[in-house]
Amino acid sequence: MNAAGDPASASPRAAGWQNAAILIAIAAFQLAWFLWFMIEPLPNADNTGLPQGEKVRRAYLALKAIPEVVPGTSFRESFFGQALGELSHFENLPERVPIVLAGALLALAAIGLGDSISRRLGIAPGITLWERIALGYGLGAAILGDAALVLGRMGWLTPWSTRIGLGACALIGLTRSRLHRAPWPSLGRTGWICAALVFPFVLVMILGSMLPAVDFDVREYHLQGPKEYYQAGRIQFLPHNVYTSMPFNVEMLHLMGMELLDDWIRGALVGQLAVGLFAPAAAVLIAGAGARLASPAAGALAALVYLTTPWIYRLALIAYVEGPLCFYHAGILWTFSLGAAILPRARWSLLGLLAGGAMGCKYPGLISAVIPLGMLAVAQGIRKRTAEPLLCLFVGWAIVMGPWLVKNVIDTGNPVYPLADRVFHSSQWDQEREAKWNRVHGPRPIRLHDFWLSVVDVAGRSDWQSSLYVAFGVFALARPGSRKAAAWLLGYAFYLFLTWWLLTHRLDRFWLPILPVLAVLAGLGADWRTDRGWAIVRGSVVALALIANFAYVSSALAGLNEWTANLSRLRDSLNRKLTPSLAELDEILPANARILVVGQAAVFHMKHPVIYNTVFDREWIEMLGKSATPAQLKERLHALGVTHVFVDWKEIERYRQPGNYGFTDYVQPERFEEWTAAGVLQGPRWIGSDQRLYTVR
Repeated sequence: MNAAGDPASASPRAAGWQNAAILIAIAAFQLAWFLWFMIEPLPNADNTGLPQGEKVRRAYLALKAIPEVVPGTSFRESFFGQALGELSHFENLPERVPIVLAGALLALAAIGLGDSISRRLGIAPGITLWERIALGYGLGAAILGDAALVLGRMGWLTPWSTRIGLGACALIGLTRSRLHRAPWPSLGRTGWICAALVFPFVLVMILGSMLPAVDFDVREYHLQGPKEYYQAGRIQFLPHNVYTSMPFNVEMLHLMGMELLDDWIRGALVGQLAVGLFAPAAAVLIAGAGARLASPAAGALAALVYLTTPWIYRLALIAYVEGPLCFYHAGILWTFSLGAAILPRARWSLLGLLAGGAMGCKYPGLISAVIPLGMLAVAQGIRKRTAEPLLCLFVGWAIVMGPWLVKNVIDTGNPVYPLADRVFHSSQWDQEREAKWNRVHGPRPIRLHDFWLSVVDVAGRSDWQSSLYVAFGVFALARPGSRKAAAWLLGYAFYLFLTWWLLTHRLDRFWLPILPVLAVLAGLGADWRTDRGWAIVRGSVVALALIANFAYVSSALAGLNEWTANLSRLRDSLNRKLTPSLAELDEILPANARILVVGQAAVFHMKHPVIYNTVFDREWIEMLGKSATPAQLKERLHALGVTHVFVDWKEIERYRQPGNYGFTDYVQPERFEEWTAAGVLQGPRWIGSDQRLYTVR
């Protein structure tokens, strides 16, 4: 028989053709997916300036990033050229030195404290140096947040007590940790390549985290709450800002930053830097989980997928709590990946601390972390006939979350204020506010079409998503040796998505805790084969995705990108751009002015003292003026030290639009005209086209 007919020689040839066909099919799928990802319109992008009917697409951004691809786009005008330009103002870097030094002290204190906890649990000896640092940072930050709450509540959180306390935590924790004895991770060739590829993303994350805040929620409560605590010299109940009664563990980083520098403006940037550091810390734990569940290459690729996601960059720039929230979910995955390497008691205690850290970021952590872990602990306890797993989980959770629940009980009578008012009946809440809250924050209607749209959004249509999750995650179950782990991860991802879709108002950033899970799945899928053909396909997919992702990150669509700008000038220009009327008030009013602000709550950047309230709180002007004579109103304003009343009619009308939060009918132009005629107010003075400033007589 000739060679062509020999089964021994035909079999390898057939296998080769079969393998080639599989790779071609996979490459076709990857190309089709990437093309859809690039041409799908971005739902949240500003389409102003484009021809009618045109929408912003990632394809245009990617082409605009490379010089001369879009005709007339020089290197300087390209996104990559602009990115280099934004990184080139080295003369402004010295003003960031105090921020970096204070942030470093805060980070070292967290690492020292957190590593002491992990060593106490018996976890530290079995993990790498980077994992010890990352885990210690997250655990320590959670405990420092509790300490700041307790000390701040008693009025003991001062600049020097904060400096001495954090210095002691850093010095004692790190000198006793013996971190130099911890093993270094074995990166391998894939790991070093991934580290080089993520470096530009991490660089702009860290620089971007030190830029002034631009987001409304951040200026309304994430930073405004700590600013009020700092200025008051203690942490106290703020009845005019309901958001500050939610878990504020992450926001304590901003408060400690303000105390460290004795400056609420620069101190807020210290806290933002501390929040930004959660991104690389989470990536380290994601890499560790992937390495233990599959291989070091899978771990490195999982971390690459996570750190190059525009969402993660955005969370590092904007002081939301979802970045730390993702870290604690990454920590949960990492803890389970340790398996039998740690004792069950240590595992459940650590999981409790991480679950407490997640809920300490925001209440939804109860659903995404505490409840599923509680169910697993109960199942484990039933199987082993012991209550130890649930008890350890509860104690760890209570250590982190307990102080915040106690604070709310003292302030409002409701440990989870403003939620669950039907159960706890807080005197600070009422049915009108409850109805308004539920109308906006309650679950949305259940429709199959909406469910599918949400699946598509999470998969890739969301503006800040990465194509790599789907590109690699679909192969996670195909990787030999890690199919069981992949199945568990898929189950958890489905739980996170389903509870987000059924139990929340489906705001996009509420589903972000799913990203660490999807990143590990993507790492497993990226490592499902080790042959050269797959390596070529995988490398091509990564290259295209990173070009697209960095092009998006380089644009202002992902967040403020003036990474090395002069901070003082940038802050002033942003104030004039974001809230020009409030910026004008700071410029024109005397230093001793105290302003009652009506309709506007994003007041963090204001240097003058203000009295304000969020849209969910009782309106100040209504509380002061309702059922009061003009003379009584004037007396009440004087008692509060109010010298001016500012009314933002534009913001009020926005709230009154259909589908928005709503705004009390009490506030009407005619009422201010009556008070002016009665001699309570003088004016008005126009501040912008839809804002009015009155002087209190």
